[in-house]
Amino acid sequence: MRVLVLTALIVAAAAQNHFFRLPQPYSYSCSQNRCNRVARTEVSQHNTRESCQLTCGEYGSIMPQPTGETQLGNEVFNFDPYNMRVTKIATSNPRLAEMLEEAYRYFMRNLHFNHPDFPENLKTPYTDEMRELFEEERDSQFRFRNNIRDRNVFSDFQRRPQTFEDSARPSESFNRFRNENPANELPSQQPNTFEEWERYSPFRNQRYNAQTERHMVNMEFTVTSPEERFSFEDTDESYNMVIQTLDDETTVTILATSFFGARHALETLSQMIAYDTENESLMMVRDARVQDQPQYRYRGLMLDTGRNFYTKSEIMSLIDSMSQNKMNAFHWHITDSASFPMYSNRQPQMAYYGAYSPRKVYHPQDISEIVQYGRLRGVMVIPELDAPAHTNAGWTWGEREGRGKLVLCSSNEQTELPWFELGKEPPSGQLNPVNPEVYSVLGELYRDMVDYFDPEMFHMGGDDVSFKCWQNSAEIKNYLAENKREPSSREYFELWNTFQNNAYSKLREAAGERRITPIFHSSSFARNYLDKETYVVMMNEEANDTAALDYVRNGFRVIFTNPDQWRLDCASNSWVGDKADSCPQFTPTWRNFYENSPLDMLYNLGMTEASSNLPENRPTYRPSGQLRTEIPSPRDMIFGGSASMWSYGTDGNSIQSKAWPRLSAFAERLWTDPLHNSLNEFDPPERRLNIHRERMVQRGIRADPLQPEICLQDQNACYDRQQYELRSALPTQ
Repeated sequence: MRVLVLTALIVAAAAQNHFFRLPQPYSYSCSQNRCNRVARTEVSQHNTRESCQLTCGEYGSIMPQPTGETQLGNEVFNFDPYNMRVTKIATSNPRLAEMLEEAYRYFMRNLHFNHPDFPENLKTPYTDEMRELFEEERDSQFRFRNNIRDRNVFSDFQRRPQTFEDSARPSESFNRFRNENPANELPSQQPNTFEEWERYSPFRNQRYNAQTERHMVNMEFTVTSPEERFSFEDTDESYNMVIQTLDDETTVTILATSFFGARHALETLSQMIAYDTENESLMMVRDARVQDQPQYRYRGLMLDTGRNFYTKSEIMSLIDSMSQNKMNAFHWHITDSASFPMYSNRQPQMAYYGAYSPRKVYHPQDISEIVQYGRLRGVMVIPELDAPAHTNAGWTWGEREGRGKLVLCSSNEQTELPWFELGKEPPSGQLNPVNPEVYSVLGELYRDMVDYFDPEMFHMGGDDVSFKCWQNSAEIKNYLAENKREPSSREYFELWNTFQNNAYSKLREAAGERRITPIFHSSSFARNYLDKETYVVMMNEEANDTAALDYVRNGFRVIFTNPDQWRLDCASNSWVGDKADSCPQFTPTWRNFYENSPLDMLYNLGMTEASSNLPENRPTYRPSGQLRTEIPSPRDMIFGGSASMWSYGTDGNSIQSKAWPRLSAFAERLWTDPLHNSLNEFDPPERRLNIHRERMVQRGIRADPLQPEICLQDQNACYDRQQYELRSALPTQ
C-alpha cells in the first residue's frame, strides 16, 4: 500500500511539472575534443553535459569559430542572471552608449531564454511599439526598469560621458520585486514590453545555493571608434574579450573598435553561458580570452517577400537569428512580378494595385523600424527593387492614368504568346524602357526607398531580362523603327544599357549627397556594360563556374551566391517554369554550405594567388584608413557571400526550419573561412553546430535538427569513417 501511495505521489508531482524530476545518470569528461558520456558511478568528479560542452575543445561551443587566439578555461561557475551588471563604459559618443544598452538588453533577453521553463510564446522580437508602450507606463508600479541596477548605469552615461564605474550590488527592493509573482503565474497574452519578458522569467523565482547567490558578474565595455553607422567598406568588426574570475567576482572585459564588434563580443559571450540543469542556474566559463574578426566583410541572406508575404515580426525574428550567427547583411528582395507590397508615399498606386491585400503591405514606419532593428543587431538591410524584369504587379496602372504602358508582356496585356514564351515564370512582365514615365516613377520609388532604408548599398536587380518580350512588343518595334535600329540582340543590349543608365541616374538623384553602392546580378550584360568602379556584382552562377574568375580578373567586386551550394528554398519545390527548373537537382546540405569557399573556388579555377590553404592567406580585409595597393589581390575583390531564400514555396511558417542550421554553417564559412579539410578534422564542426542549433531553439528559433539527439547527448556516438581514422591516429590522452 505504501508503495502505491508513493507511486501516486510521484505521478501527481510529475503531472504538475509536466516531467519526471530524475537525477542524471551520466557524467561527462572532455577527451579528444569530445564530451565522453560515462556512468556517474564510475567517476569521482561529476560534470554535466552542458558544462563539458562549454569548455571542451579549443572553441567550446562558440559558433562561428573565432579567427584569432582563443583560450578557454576548463572550469565553469554558477551565477544568478540578476547578479550581472554593467560597471564600465568607455566611448566618446553618447549615442553609442544607447546602442550598447540595446545590445546588452538583447543579450540579457537571450540569457533568460536559456531557462527551459521560459514560455515559448514570449520569445518574440522587441519592437518599437513595445518600447513606446513601455515609456507610457514608465511611472507604473510594474515598471521593471527602475529595479535593474545596470539600467541606472546606462542612464548615468548622459552625466558621465567618458568612463564610469558602479560597484553597487543589487538592492533589497530589487530582490523583493523578484518574489512578488507566484512561480506558476504566466501572462494571458504576449508581453507589451521587454521588461515584461524578464518579469515572467523563471529565473525571478529561482532559489540558489549561497555560492551561486553571491557570485557577481561585471561587464566592462570600451569602444574606440565613435561611428554609429556600419560600412561594408570600412567598419572594423573585430573584438577582444577577456573573462577573469577571482573568488566570487567575475569581470568580462570587451574591447572593440566599433559598436558592431562589441555586439559580436556579446554574442560570443552568450555562447559561453548555458543553463545548468542540476543546479537550475546559469553557468559561465570561468576564465577565457578571445580575439576575433570576420574574414569576409559581407555575410548575407536574401529574402524574397514579393512572391509570398512575411510579417514584420517574422522578418525581425529572422534578423534576430542572423545576429546570433554574426551575419551582417539582410538583402530584402521586397517586390517581384507577383506583388508589390511596399507602400510608396510618392507613388501609392504601386501598393494599391500591387499588394496581395491591404494587410500585406510594408508601410514606411514598418520598414524604418526593421532597418533600425537590424542595425542595432549588426544586420544591415539592403533593399532591392528588381528591374527591368520581374515587374508586373503594381505597374499596370499607367495607361489608366494617362502615363502609357509602364510594363510590357504583363498578364493584363493582350498577347498571342503565353507567359512561358515571354518570361521565366508567371506572371511575366518587365518595364518598358522606351516610356519616359517609367523613369519618373522609378525616381519617385528610389527617393522613397532611400528615405525608408537609408542604405549604403542598393540592389538594382538586372536578372532574367527577356529579349523575346521586347521583340514582341509593338512599342519596342516602333521605337527601333523610328530610330532606324534593327531588332537584334545587339540593339536589345543597347536598349537595356540605356535603361540601366537612366535608372542609375535616378538612384543617384534620389541619394543626393549620400553615397550608395549599386549591386547588380551577374550576366553577360553586367560583364560587358557595367562600370566595375561603380557596381558590385552578385554572382548567380553555380560553384566553380569560370564566370567568377572572369569577373575577379577583370577587376569587379563580387558577392558570391552560388545557387547549387547556398540556396535554401529548393527542399520541396512544385513551382513552374524556368525558375523552378533552376533549382539544384539535390538539396544543399549544411556540408555544402560549409565547404563552399569563394577563395578555394578561384584557386581551383586557376587563380593560384587566391589560395586559402594557409591561415595567412585568409581574406581578412584591411582596416579603415589603410591604402590599397596598385594591383588589388583577389581577396580585396571578394566582398563575401549571400545565401538565398526565394519564396516560391516558403513563407513565415517554414522559413526558420529551412534556413537553420544550414545558415549557421554558411555563417562560419564567411566569418571564419575554415580550412578546406576542417570537415575531417578530429574536432569536426558538427559538434558545435549541434550545440548551436539547440541554443537557437532555446531562443525561439524553429531550426531543424541536424542529427538525432544522441549525437548531442553522446558526442562519441556519431562519427564517419574518416573521422574515426583521424581520431585513432591521435595519441591517447
